[in-house]
Amino acid sequence: MPDGAHLKPELPLVLSRYKDALDLALKDVISDRSIFLYDMLRYCMGWADANGAAFETEKGKGIRPSLCLFTCDALGGDIEEALPAAVSIELIHNFSLIHDEIQDSDEIRHHRPTLWNIWGIPKALVAGNVMRVLADKSMSTVLPDDSKLLSASSSIVSEACLEMIEGQYMDISFEGGNSISVDQYMEMISHKTGALLRSSVHIGAVIGSRGGRVADIFREIGIKLGFMFQIRDDILGTWGETTSTGKPVGSDIRRKKNTLPIIHARETQTYQEEITELYSLESIEDHHVDRVLDILDATKASHYCQGLVENYALDVSKDIENIGISKNSKEEFKELVSFLVDRNF
Repeated sequence: MPDGAHLKPELPLVLSRYKDALDLALKDVISDRSIFLYDMLRYCMGWADANGAAFETEKGKGIRPSLCLFTCDALGGDIEEALPAAVSIELIHNFSLIHDEIQDSDEIRHHRPTLWNIWGIPKALVAGNVMRVLADKSMSTVLPDDSKLLSASSSIVSEACLEMIEGQYMDISFEGGNSISVDQYMEMISHKTGALLRSSVHIGAVIGSRGGRVADIFREIGIKLGFMFQIRDDILGTWGETTSTGKPVGSDIRRKKNTLPIIHARETQTYQEEITELYSLESIEDHHVDRVLDILDATKASHYCQGLVENYALDVSKDIENIGISKNSKEEFKELVSFLVDRNF
């Protein structure tokens, strides 16, 4: 099991400082709607139970909107100007989760039943679509007096959303495949996960620097953070504990997903045929999961994946040192990077 799997680190300050402002802004977009459809959205966001009653439960980490606000803040910008963009990014993220859960048949997220699991696929699809439209409405209010930056910010989000959906299509296309290369997989996650995370950092920098050259540097940092985040997700989807992740141990294996640990193990060739046979079974039982985990141990898959995460983290840390932001902001960014390296949820 990868190092740190038993330790649940505290959220870094970057992910907690803006929580109250984000929650208020998100609720302002969603909570003034009264028909039951919006109760589904409030349930998705962790603000209500399945009956629509106010209820606070475990929520997502808010990495994307927090990164948007933090980057803007670190560059001396006004986070109030970036809030509509941060809200839009978080709503797009949740729209993608609702649809992904349907496509992947995920019944549980954050220790609670998913939307489609409670209300069925048709209603969940509608809820996801509404979340996407609300994201567009929020984005349209970014810097209303600066049409150039509004256009630039909207274009960044639209392109990221398109890439995210393209990445999801690629991911679905990879299902059942047995000849996917690491390079192909990395291209897929750069779209599916990386695009929206990259846009979070990029837009925050665009707003904070008013479109200066530094925004391009932050865009590159966002790309690396996206790789870190998804590879660590692959580690957790394979070895993560239920108490931390809210999903069964080996959940990605049970779903026969071609994640980076599996692709790495296949590329060693020794176990390629056996993995293909196991993944061709109608259902993956506990003893099959155990066998796949044994193969991953034999091929040192966890060390390979975690090594990539740490290499990206090192690159980001070097990039941060060369950016013209305060010493305190650099330290907070490094704290976030450390969290992403070892997170277990």
